[in-house]
Amino acid sequence: MPLVVAAIIALLLDEPTKKMQQWGFPNWLAITLSILLMVVIFLLLTWLVSSQVNTMAGDWPTIKEKATVKLNSLTEWANQNLNWDYKDYVDNNKRLVEKMEGLAQLFVSSIMNLLSQSLIIFVYVVLLLMQKQMFINFFKKITSNTAAMSSLLSASSSIIRSYLFGKSKIMFFLFAIYYLGFTIGSVPYALFLAVFAALFSIIPYVGNIIGGGIAVVLSYLYVGSTPALIVIGVISAAQLLENYILTPWIIGDETDLNPFITVFGIILFSMLWGTVGAIIALPIIGVLKVIFEHTKGMEAYAYLIKRKE
Repeated sequence: MPLVVAAIIALLLDEPTKKMQQWGFPNWLAITLSILLMVVIFLLLTWLVSSQVNTMAGDWPTIKEKATVKLNSLTEWANQNLNWDYKDYVDNNKRLVEKMEGLAQLFVSSIMNLLSQSLIIFVYVVLLLMQKQMFINFFKKITSNTAAMSSLLSASSSIIRSYLFGKSKIMFFLFAIYYLGFTIGSVPYALFLAVFAALFSIIPYVGNIIGGGIAVVLSYLYVGSTPALIVIGVISAAQLLENYILTPWIIGDETDLNPFITVFGIILFSMLWGTVGAIIALPIIGVLKVIFEHTKGMEAYAYLIKRKE
């Protein structure tokens, strides 16, 4: 996992590195400045997320108490109006809240696992950038058709860069829409919910459901139904904007993959590498599609992965 993450980061940093080399910077300085840019962006994002998480953590006992009360009232209403025989629902609802807390801890542990390996990822990124040409030559030497290998490497790097750079722009737009809508609607923790929902949008299909769903649940449990409805309205409008305007305009059809394979790949890689696996699943699937397209006898697998018209 650290090597795959480092390879993806190195591909992203290769673009600004080449730009700076064109401006006359020596190779070592261009690589150094690109890595510094990555570190600054990473530290800013970490600071923003951690500050909001610390704010939420300080209010967690209150949120937990309110969540339990809301779940108790919902269960009691279901018992009275739907004739549910749900005995000991108070204790069961407490356990449900504790399970939600456990899922949140699992998500945090997955991110912390990545951070614990950040040093080796950093070393890999530096070495990959410094020895980029050596790896390119290696891949060209393992086949007699160097033109096809050059096309494969170019298409693979292009699909990763276009997707992740495009997704970053979309996430920024979504964050602005979410934060503006949540603030106007007086939704509590507007900044945290906007950041959380925008970050999760990097995971296709599943991410919007998870990020938006958790934002709705938190706003409902902490305040009530009105802020929750505002969150639903803002997220729904943002998703329409993303699906029909932002994604076709910014990313286009280059990473247009079969939805079934996409969801299956997200689940598979999340089982292997947690949240990080879910984030990098689509670029990996996109690269596999390119490899299958360029490999004789594997065209059927490329056909399976690609979205059908």
